[in-house]
Amino acid sequence: MAIFSGSYIIEDDETLRKELAERGFGEQQEDYIIISPVEGLYLLENKRIKVMDIMKKRSIDFKLLLTKLKKLDRDIDIKYFVYKDLRKKGYIVRTGLKYGSYFRVYEKGIRVGEGHSHWLVQPIKDISKTSIYDIAKAVRIAHSVRKKMIWAVVDTEGDVTYYKLERIIP
Repeated sequence: MAIFSGSYIIEDDETLRKELAERGFGEQQEDYIIISPVEGLYLLENKRIKVMDIMKKRSIDFKLLLTKLKKLDRDIDIKYFVYKDLRKKGYIVRTGLKYGSYFRVYEKGIRVGEGHSHWLVQPIKDISKTSIYDIAKAVRIAHSVRKKMIWAVVDTEGDVTYYKLERIIP
């Protein structure tokens, strides 16, 4: 059973962690795998893992995990809608924080370690406001690391619309 440790989920079952790593989940360590919050929600909702709250020493269901994570990140549900949508479409989704976005996404069929991600994806609510400078900055960063910038806009029903923004050099 995976352990919820505040902001991450840790799985140490050798068979399960190898299977998860092969499918593009988590960050492999020597004796365990660290599963991000959105990955944990996805795996728990799809009954791929069971999670225990280490502090309360009891099992956690999807709704309780989402509630706990929402206290740490008020936009976790928006990020989860995007993660779930991309995974459902067959993409491998990893953290993109070092690139200034929440996700980096690999083409279908590419395994992590076999190739490079093609997109940086930033989840936002449809009622969010942002400046043209923030958009330009994100597009420039994506361009500098040879990726496309995608804004994933989530509406109140949880539907996701993707907008690809590119830098055009005349």
